[in-house]
Amino acid sequence: MYKIYTKKPGIPSGYIHKLLLIMRLTTVLLIATVMQVSASSFAQKITINKKNASLDMVINDIRQQSGFDFIYKLDLLKKAKPVTINVKNIDLIDVLKQCFKDQPFTFSLVDKTVILRENEREKAAVNITVEGKVTDTLGHPIPGATIKVMQSELFTKTDSQGKFRLASVPTDAVLLISYVGYNSKRVAINSLKKPITIILSEGLTRLEEAVIISTGLQHLSKNVAVGSVAVATAKDLENSGITTFDKALAGKLPGVYVRSVTGRPGETGQIIIRGVNTLTGNVEPLYVLDGMPLQEGEVSGGMNSLISNGIGNIPPENIETITILKDATAAAIYGSRAANGVIVITTKTGKAGSDYINYSGKFGITEKPANKFNFMNSQEKIGFERDLYNNYHMSYERSGRVGQLLNLVENGSMTSAEAERQIAQLGQTNTNWIDELYRNAFSQSHNISMSGGNTKTTYFTSVNYQNSQGSLIENQFQTAGFNMKLSRFITNKLLVNLNLYSTFKKNVEGRATVPGIQGQTGIDPFKYAIFANPYEKPYNEDGSYASDMSYREIPVTVGSAPSLYYSNFNMIRELKENRLTNNYGNVRGQFALEYSFLRGFKYTGNVAGSYTSVHDKDESYAGTYRSWVNNWLNKSSAAGNVLPDYNRGFLEESTGRTMDYTVRNTLEYSKRIANHFVQAFTAFEFGGVTNDRFNHFNPIYLQEYGIAGYPSWDLVPDNRFQNLILSRLGGTSTRENRNASYIGSLVYSYNDRYVFNGNLRYDGVDIVGSANQFAPLWSAGVKWNAHNESFFEKYNSVISRLVLSAGFGYRGSINRSVLPFHTYTLGTDVYNNIAVANAFAYGNPVIKWEKKQETNLGAEVSLFNGRINTEFRYFNEKVKDLLDNSITPPSVGRSSAIVNIGSMSNKGFEISARFEAIKTKDLLWEVSGNITQVKNNLDNVYNKTVPNLASSTTANIQGYPVNGWFGYKFANVDPTTGSVMVYAQKKKTELVGTEVVTSYREELVDLSKTSTAVLQSDYVASYLGHRDPELYGGFSTRLVYKSLEFASTFVLATGNQILGFRDRREGPTLNPDDITASRTNRLKENLNRWTQAGDITNIPGYKNSSSSYTQYLISTDLEKGNYLKCNEMSFSWRAPKSILKQTALKTLKATLVANNLFMVSDYSGTDPETQTTFGYPNTKAYTLSLTVGF
Repeated sequence: MYKIYTKKPGIPSGYIHKLLLIMRLTTVLLIATVMQVSASSFAQKITINKKNASLDMVINDIRQQSGFDFIYKLDLLKKAKPVTINVKNIDLIDVLKQCFKDQPFTFSLVDKTVILRENEREKAAVNITVEGKVTDTLGHPIPGATIKVMQSELFTKTDSQGKFRLASVPTDAVLLISYVGYNSKRVAINSLKKPITIILSEGLTRLEEAVIISTGLQHLSKNVAVGSVAVATAKDLENSGITTFDKALAGKLPGVYVRSVTGRPGETGQIIIRGVNTLTGNVEPLYVLDGMPLQEGEVSGGMNSLISNGIGNIPPENIETITILKDATAAAIYGSRAANGVIVITTKTGKAGSDYINYSGKFGITEKPANKFNFMNSQEKIGFERDLYNNYHMSYERSGRVGQLLNLVENGSMTSAEAERQIAQLGQTNTNWIDELYRNAFSQSHNISMSGGNTKTTYFTSVNYQNSQGSLIENQFQTAGFNMKLSRFITNKLLVNLNLYSTFKKNVEGRATVPGIQGQTGIDPFKYAIFANPYEKPYNEDGSYASDMSYREIPVTVGSAPSLYYSNFNMIRELKENRLTNNYGNVRGQFALEYSFLRGFKYTGNVAGSYTSVHDKDESYAGTYRSWVNNWLNKSSAAGNVLPDYNRGFLEESTGRTMDYTVRNTLEYSKRIANHFVQAFTAFEFGGVTNDRFNHFNPIYLQEYGIAGYPSWDLVPDNRFQNLILSRLGGTSTRENRNASYIGSLVYSYNDRYVFNGNLRYDGVDIVGSANQFAPLWSAGVKWNAHNESFFEKYNSVISRLVLSAGFGYRGSINRSVLPFHTYTLGTDVYNNIAVANAFAYGNPVIKWEKKQETNLGAEVSLFNGRINTEFRYFNEKVKDLLDNSITPPSVGRSSAIVNIGSMSNKGFEISARFEAIKTKDLLWEVSGNITQVKNNLDNVYNKTVPNLASSTTANIQGYPVNGWFGYKFANVDPTTGSVMVYAQKKKTELVGTEVVTSYREELVDLSKTSTAVLQSDYVASYLGHRDPELYGGFSTRLVYKSLEFASTFVLATGNQILGFRDRREGPTLNPDDITASRTNRLKENLNRWTQAGDITNIPGYKNSSSSYTQYLISTDLEKGNYLKCNEMSFSWRAPKSILKQTALKTLKATLVANNLFMVSDYSGTDPETQTTFGYPNTKAYTLSLTVGF
């Protein structure tokens, strides 16, 4: 029986309100599992000041200010602790965190409701996989956006379609989505609605939220990374027309000096990070590819860096980020290989979602070099040669064409009329040799990639091809490659990664150099184009090669044998009929296994290995100058001519192989507990590299048949020559290195304000003697994120970020060519059928590591919500136990040895800044720049005194910078004699008491009247400067209007001196006197040289003997190496979404890029950046690139 308590049927009115509340609670709880929390809700600003207040009172204040409802059990607040809080204009979520900190319950946000629940601390969190897409307000995908799980180090980035996938994410986690140029957004996972689409509005992302720093061994947010780090992203590379990433970095990163040493296609640049750190070892940084270091054999060890540099194997289109570790706090985890800095390259990976195909093509034109030198034309050179002949009556072989003809008239071999007729013909020819030897070169490159995957498996594959002509005729460079990255979640806790990289290169170029010939020098094609007489012609009227009778008409003398002459030289023929072909192949594989266990622990096992093969084929055809002046010239010189069998071409081949491996096991712990974040790992790494090389030489090569051979043995005059010949026919070599390391690292952060980083690495290598085989290297750094302090909140509207940091530590290096044991080189002589050593080198059993001690201070400031960002770094580095060549006493049985006797220091600073001048919906204009100063000093080296004689090469002297110039100071040209007058330091030694004191006084010296012996005994040179830039940097600007973008980058360097162009010193001659040198072309300034007493000029007179001043370095030989170069200027168009909707395309972009557009410099040579007068010049290049995504 049921009793009815109502007078009327239905629901009593008193229960209606209670029922509605129950329904509302049920509905909210259901929505909490499926709905997304909006970022605008989190952005509610709260101001509240309470001390020891009840939580109920605080909740009421929050409810009134935010409009949020609170749902909780009534008895729940009875367990609450009093609340003390003082905040002003703080986000709602941050206020709630402070209120409920240390309370026995937790909260979650659903729509406009805050739900309080009992705290289930002992209940294990459930992990899920989160997939979604990030777009802008117009629905355009945002590739490269960072999705980070807050209060952890778990993160990922969106793919080219804006899609992302995150595995093993706790259900109660909050995601932080950020991208530079957009406002960050926080999203609670437990309320996401599928399909997940997160919309970012245009704004400015705080830098520490947007940047994830990869050291190769760790992934750290910028908030907890202490060391000095520079990061370049795919965005920094995408508009570059350059096909190697290193040159594209020039001027963009503080502390990083990128020098383009040559314009040869495919050639990589030289990267110096914070100055030079060694005198004898490698100056290149360590490269880390997708977490694993490259062994030295992959970066160098081939015939030239063009072919053998493994870093050039990575197409810029495949690179996601480049992280440069510049100080010990960041790089000490790489220990002994990190003294020159570390470059961490992270390539692109696949993202879960639909497949994405991307094509990138580049089509370019590189200009031939320009002739900036003011040389004589044909008529001027003819008159110049007449004047020299009339004054000095040079011999036939010392003269140009005019002097040769006048010689024939004088000895009766030709009539004067015939000579004048031929001279007149010479005057009608005015050859531009740059046009004959160089060309405007075409290049093309193509890259096709495909990426995608699902929740368990992702992939990224790419195929690339490049074909580039060199501006020098007969130069062609090709490269092709295939890359693949595959990731697979075997279980939710077990991840397997497999990476494969393969590259094949081929370089072909004409050869005019003469390797290893007695007294002969190579012929630089660009030097020839400048110095060749304009009256010489490349071809005869019948199309055959014309002979240059003035450039190489020079005798080749071996000992007392008769002089040998070659009078059929033609540079075009040399380049076309002598060829060097380089072939390179590299295959590298990397395997990684990651297993997560317990809470916060992860084991990672890495294995990497590569195989590299380099093959060089050097061909010289019969009849060329290279064939005539060959490695067996001295065997035939006794006959007064080159024997026919020794002038039938030659073939030289060299094959090198490199095999290396690296194995690393890592145990990592990462966890955030309340306000404490800890990340620590320990690792053991070992590896090795083996190089072997084989080469052979064939003195006869019939190229048309592909047959190589040897001349008759009967032609060799005696046994001594036979043994010498055998030693040149070929050889083999093998080199093997091993290394092992123990690594440890700790990152600790308290409340995202106070950070500590510590690293320890214990390195050992097999080439160091057992006494010093292992080296402990460590670093420690601290950081203060001042902007996260509560007292700093009132300044946030002006100073949005303020960070101070400091670090100290050690890095190291070892010169692997300095061996601890004695070495013998076996020759061709035998005794009792046993090969006899013909060379012996002492080892250094007590060799130690070079250690680099560093102190670093840093400050980062961001103003006006990130519109202005600046960073300052000061560094003080000192290299101890520096290896230097030392002269040893005769009693030890050798003249010199490389020992740990020195030290050097690098001190300086870096300043970088970025400023957004204009930022509207349709228009963005930003400007960025950086500058670095490095002051180097050799604190202690073997050479402690300035050299007596001035040399045209640099020297390392104690108390001066590395690569110092020491010479005489130019005074004037003596108007009486036309000789060069200089100031030299005259030595004076006297006895003061019991001490011998040496003093110096500057004195005027006539170099033509002062012998070398006197200069060496009585004088010393003066310091004239150093070769390496002391100040370098760059600045960039970017202007974006809707779908159009203009960008430019400028690089600068200053504070150094380099050899300028001096035609008397640079001229192609085997004799140093001015007369012989003048058989080739001369600068027009020589027309104003001193010729008679009373002439006032700075151009010395000519001497019919060796010119002493060209033998020494004089201050006028040096010039400032300052330059400001427009490295890159680009204009691009990106198809808007309205156009893409009408096609099957997802992205479409076209870019026009100009590289090396112009340079501002007073340098008289070709290019101050290359620091050489000639070589292979950098020239202007124009590239049209097209990017299409499907």
